[in-house]
Amino acid sequence: MILSIICYQVSIAQEQKTYSVLSKYSKWSFVVGPSLYNKAKLTPQYGNDIPKSKRMPNIHFGITYDFHPDKKWSFVTGLLVAKEPIYSVEYEFNTYDLYEEYREEPIYMDKFKSYALYTFSFPILLRFNLQISKNKFLAFQIGLKAMYFPPGEEDLIVAFSSEELMETREVFGLKLESPTNSMQGSFVIGAGFSWAMKKILFKTDFIYVMNFQNTISGEYQYANLLVSPDSRGYYDLSGNYLGLLFSVNLKKGKKER
Repeated sequence: MILSIICYQVSIAQEQKTYSVLSKYSKWSFVVGPSLYNKAKLTPQYGNDIPKSKRMPNIHFGITYDFHPDKKWSFVTGLLVAKEPIYSVEYEFNTYDLYEEYREEPIYMDKFKSYALYTFSFPILLRFNLQISKNKFLAFQIGLKAMYFPPGEEDLIVAFSSEELMETREVFGLKLESPTNSMQGSFVIGAGFSWAMKKILFKTDFIYVMNFQNTISGEYQYANLLVSPDSRGYYDLSGNYLGLLFSVNLKKGKKER
């Protein structure tokens, strides 16, 4: 039975439509492009103070390998590298909660953001090519991605000092960590456009990545304010993002065709 399935799949692969114009290019692609990560989810436990979470931009780059680039259906894999975001938060205080030195304005506001070390992702995608003109194609893809993201922790502490009182108060903080498992999975879906040019095959792909678990979790806390009570809550960053990838396949030499 297994042999029958394998033979059937080979038969389908042999019978599916071939685009001769795409067979002129390498199976390897150089990939680079921007991405925009979803905001972290902030869930209060108690108190009224909640920081604002911001979307975080990023850059992905790497290489991909298309097993059958000249076919209507193909599998694509490769390696993508990026700096995984940790936090991008904006917080504010009523200045009556701070020392006298900080009361020039009624509100004190600041923001911070941080990225982790480089992460490595390995996609496995099913790609569908649809020819719309002699040298232009639409493409749709769906699949999975495994990301290597070692466990780690990061803290953010905001403190104010008073020279007159000779003291320092820690008034805001984040205590965050990544999952204990180093390999994390995600679902990938996307669509794009390919243009077979004289010396290169140029591709653009919009993708959306949905992780199976949060990439960063932890807590935020406001404390030691002069008037307002403490506030505390959960911080969860899904790591989901929308990406725009540009890739280039070089044209094969005459001996390779």
